[in-house]
Amino acid sequence: MIIHTQIESTRLAGNLLGDPTERDLFVYLPPGYDESERRYPTAYLLHAYGETAELMVTPATDGERWRPPIEDVLDPVFGRVGVAPMIVVIPDGNSRYGCGQWVDSPVTGSFEQYVLHDVIPHVDGTYRTLPVARSRGVFGFSSGGFGAWNLASRNPDVFAAMGVLSADSWLDMTHKVMLYKYLDSIWPEAPNGPVEGNFWSEIVYDYAATYSPNPDNPPFYVDLPMAWPSGELIQEVWDRWLSFDPVVNVHDRLDNLRKLSGILLDAGWNDDYNLHWGHRLLSHHLTEAGIPHDHRENPGNHGGRANERYQVALEWLSQTLDGDVP
Repeated sequence: MIIHTQIESTRLAGNLLGDPTERDLFVYLPPGYDESERRYPTAYLLHAYGETAELMVTPATDGERWRPPIEDVLDPVFGRVGVAPMIVVIPDGNSRYGCGQWVDSPVTGSFEQYVLHDVIPHVDGTYRTLPVARSRGVFGFSSGGFGAWNLASRNPDVFAAMGVLSADSWLDMTHKVMLYKYLDSIWPEAPNGPVEGNFWSEIVYDYAATYSPNPDNPPFYVDLPMAWPSGELIQEVWDRWLSFDPVVNVHDRLDNLRKLSGILLDAGWNDDYNLHWGHRLLSHHLTEAGIPHDHRENPGNHGGRANERYQVALEWLSQTLDGDVP
């Protein structure tokens, strides 16, 4: 059963895109919830770039790739032997530029603070959760996986485990090329904001709005990390992007990461954006630091097996989070 509500967020107020502060929130209650009085661990599922919480719950039926409703993905997991039931929460992180990337930005809004201080208190105050960090996890795919990394690695007092699925990582290798695909896509015109229907322009401006926002640079309020027309990388801006990169910030978050109950890294070895290499490097850094984690690879590309990997992550979370009443 999925409960749909909307919550108002002061943390998203004042975003420079003028995006709404009232957001959809979907809460999946596991089989048996209504018949019991028990409390449940909670898994927060973060959607990817270009999605909304609503589209994740009820995908469009007219696209190139059909996807089942998320309830049809979640129900079978908790029907398996040995998989403890959990509450699954799906907040909305969409922005006019595509996704708030689950980080704080004056342009798209403070999405990290939104989850921490608006969504979680609402969920814990409304449903029978186990409202402690050791019983709370976060997971997601692509930008959602990136968000899971950001939230858990910065807030181990809130989340005990994270499932990082095909997440944006190793931007020097995987994302720098996107800057030049964007320039190629508009050449010989100069950059002038997102172009509707032009994927490379939309995603570069989305990343810039979240990684290198500049409220003093209207009308798009971003600093792009490459000069035009030379294409020269502007290192100061690019370094701002890299500060969000898991393979970079892992070194500054080791103490936080050691506090977690579990870290799952999962990616397809045929990922269209080579994100499996980011996962491999991140796993290498974690291993060097002596931090236990579960690194898995599968035959998928970027997105083709997403629902299956959600199921894998949920089963892993059910075994990792504490389901006992404090």
